[in-house]
Amino acid sequence: MIQIANPIYDSVFKYMMQNKKVCMILLGALLNVDIVEVDIVRNELIRANLKGFGILRLDFLAKVKKDDNTFEMVSIEVQKAEKDTEIVRFRRYLSRLYDTEAYETKTVKKKNRKDEEVDVIVETPIHIVAIYFLGHPLKDVTEPVVYYTPKATNAVGEPVKNVDLNPFFKYMSHETIVVQIPYLRKNARSRVEEFLEIFDQSNVVPNNVHCLMLDNLDNKPEGYNLVVRQLASAIADREVKMAMSIEDEYASDIEDRTELEEIVEEQKEKLAEQKEQLSQQKEQISQKDAQLSQKDAQLSQKDAQLSALVKTLFSMGLSRKDISEKINIPLEQLNKLLD
Repeated sequence: MIQIANPIYDSVFKYMMQNKKVCMILLGALLNVDIVEVDIVRNELIRANLKGFGILRLDFLAKVKKDDNTFEMVSIEVQKAEKDTEIVRFRRYLSRLYDTEAYETKTVKKKNRKDEEVDVIVETPIHIVAIYFLGHPLKDVTEPVVYYTPKATNAVGEPVKNVDLNPFFKYMSHETIVVQIPYLRKNARSRVEEFLEIFDQSNVVPNNVHCLMLDNLDNKPEGYNLVVRQLASAIADREVKMAMSIEDEYASDIEDRTELEEIVEEQKEKLAEQKEQLSQQKEQISQKDAQLSQKDAQLSQKDAQLSALVKTLFSMGLSRKDISEKINIPLEQLNKLLD
C-alpha cells in the first residue's frame, strides 16, 4: 500500500505534470503513443470571476514517435475542471490554441523572382489533441474515458478511406479525450484505465481528502510506479499542501456563496409570485369596481326613467295614490321623485 496526494486538486495535478518523465508516461498512455520529448507551453489556472469555478489549463508540445520510426510534433491541450462549468469556456481556451500556438516554424530554401535561393520561414500546422479531466459527470455518458474522433463519410454515409493521411483534414480538426473522474472504477479494463486509477476518489483516505491510498501496485503498466512515486512525493511538498488547503477554502467559499445565492433566488421567486398574486387581486378588484360602476350607471338610468314616468302620469291628472298603486312604488319614494 502507498499513500499519494489526490490529483483531483489542481495543485497536485500541476505538480505531477511538471515532471516531464511522468508527463510523457501519462500523456503517452492516454494517447496510446510513444512520446519521446515534451515541453510545457502553458501552465495556468483560469477563474472567470470570484464566483466562478476554476479551469486548470496545461498546454504541451510533444514529440511523438510513429510506427514507421519517423517523428511528429503534437500540440496537446489539457483542461481540468472539478466542478460543472460552461462548454463555452473550454471552446474559448481551445480557440486560442488554434489561433496562435498550434504551429511549427521551419526555415526552408526557396527561390525568389531573381531565381536566387533564399531562406524562408514557413508556418506548419501541428496536430491538436484536447484532453479534458472532469471532476463532474456528463449527462447521459457513463464511460470513464471517451475518445471522440471526427469521422469522414461521403454524401451517402459511406466511410472515406485515407482521410487521416491528408493534411487538410488532419489539421482542420482535432481529437478529443474526456476523462470522467467520478466514473473511474477499480477493475481497470485497459492500460489507460490502470493509469487513471490514481484519480479514483473511492480511494480517499478517511478524514483526509488530500490523500488517496493505493493498495495494488503489482502487475501495473510500465511507468505506473514512477507516476505514483511523483504523487507520493507531493504529500511532503509544503507548497502543494498549502495550495490544497487554499483550494479547500475557495471551494467552501464557493459553496457558501452558492447556497446564499440559492436562498436569495428562492426569496426572489417567492416575491415574484406574491407580486403576481397581488397583481391578479388588483385586476379582480378593478374588474369588480368596473362592474359596480356599470350597475350604478344602470340604476341611475332606471331612476331617471322612473322619475320621468311619474312626472308624466302626475301631469296627466292622476293622484299620487293612484300613481303609487299603478306602478307599484311606495308613496314615500313617489313623493321624493315629485318634490
